[in-house]
Amino acid sequence: MGDIKLIVCDLDGTLLNSKKKISSYTRKVLMKTKELGIHICFASGRDEQMMAVYSKCIGGCSYMLSNNGALVRDTTGNILYEAALEKPDIQQILAFLTQRQMVFMMYTAQTMYFSNDSEKLKKRITNYEKLSEELGYPMKLAAESITADDINRNFDDVAKIVVYEDEEMQMNGFLDFAKNLENVHCESTGYGLQGAFHKSVSKRTALFKIMGHLGVDKSQVCVFGDYDNDLSMFECADRRIAMGNSIGCLKEAASDITLSNDEDGVAVYLEKELDL
Repeated sequence: MGDIKLIVCDLDGTLLNSKKKISSYTRKVLMKTKELGIHICFASGRDEQMMAVYSKCIGGCSYMLSNNGALVRDTTGNILYEAALEKPDIQQILAFLTQRQMVFMMYTAQTMYFSNDSEKLKKRITNYEKLSEELGYPMKLAAESITADDINRNFDDVAKIVVYEDEEMQMNGFLDFAKNLENVHCESTGYGLQGAFHKSVSKRTALFKIMGHLGVDKSQVCVFGDYDNDLSMFECADRRIAMGNSIGCLKEAASDITLSNDEDGVAVYLEKELDL
């Protein structure tokens, strides 16, 4: 792997273990990888606010690809790429969700908006803040509750709207509705979650932007993933590493399979291939 210039890691189910942490062993391996001059990119369906603590854990990564590719920042905080939902689509989606009292969260580059003072989503926010304290990098998330009265507000830079719905009929109803929005597409943004994005959004598109910024090609990129929203990234790299806990289609598309996320699969692979 002496020619590798960029390592791209999904977070949940890939770099993070079941406790949502980067193990001390994996952290050490990533730090050694950075010392070799190799760039690290975290690529996640998460919003960048909920990725930041993991970047801090390794002393900063070169690129943050968040919201399944709707937003990319470099290590200095500059936005390299952004594909936001269009305002008419935002209003239609918010109207649909609020009328049906569905639980959702909307993400902009600055703020997270959650529906109707949802206890479920408030707990999600506080759990992340507690985790950040536990990891030694305390963070306060910029989050705000919104109601049906807020749907006509002028929201800017909306990267995604995520629906948290356990009722299958409700979720299917939302997906059928979203199909009629010409500039919107929906895809998984985590286990059991559906996100609405601008139609141009994918991890593949965003990763190619990063590769262009670095001036690297597929032979110099190594990608790790576990879920179907990582599949498009595999088109960007010759080294496509599926985790042992990956879904079947990702393993089929992989050039190699490593151990699971709870067995430090990313670190084990890198330590061996880079001869650390």
